[in-house]
Amino acid sequence: MRNIILSEDEIHSICKLLGQQLSTRYRFNEKPPVFIGVMKGALPFLMDLIKEIDIPIIIDFVQLKSYNGTESTGTVSLKKDVSVDLKDRDVIIVEDIVDSGISMIFLVDYLKKKYQPNSIVTVSLLDKKINRKAPFELDYAGKEVGEGFLMGYGLDYNELYRNTKYIFIPDQEEIASWDEILNK
Repeated sequence: MRNIILSEDEIHSICKLLGQQLSTRYRFNEKPPVFIGVMKGALPFLMDLIKEIDIPIIIDFVQLKSYNGTESTGTVSLKKDVSVDLKDRDVIIVEDIVDSGISMIFLVDYLKKKYQPNSIVTVSLLDKKINRKAPFELDYAGKEVGEGFLMGYGLDYNELYRNTKYIFIPDQEEIASWDEILNK
C-alpha cells in the first residue's frame, strides 16, 4: 500500500486556504498580481490554487531544471522564461515543493534582477525544510514534510506520475518498475 502524504481532499483544503489568503493580500492592488507557475511540477497546484482566488490575476510560467530522477543535481538552469512584463508588478511564484531552496533562491534573484517587480511572494504546496541547503523561507506553504521522495500531483519520477490526484512516497519496487518502463 502506498504511503499517502497528502490526499486529494487535503490538497483541496490547502488550495482553498491559500487562495483566500492571497485574495485578501492582493484585493486592493491597482494592477492584477502575476502568478508564475514553475513548470512542470507546479501546474496541478497552480490550477487548483487559482480556482480559489477571487480577484483578477495574470498567469505565466517558467521552467527550471534541477533534478535527475530522485536526486537534485545542485545546479539550476532556466529552460523557459516568463512572457509577461513584470516590472512594478506584484509577483507570486507558485511551486509544488521547496526542498534544498536552491531553485527558489535562483528564481527569486533572477526575476528581481531582470524584471524589477514591485514584490515577489513565494507559495509552495510542500515545504521540505529538512533538506534545505540554502537559507530560504517561503511566504506561504501548504504543508511541511519530512524525509522521503515524493510523487504525484505534479511531482514526478523522470516525468512519470505527475497525473496522480494525491501525493505519496513510492517504494523501491515501484521505482524499479518505472525504470523498466522508461528503459523500453
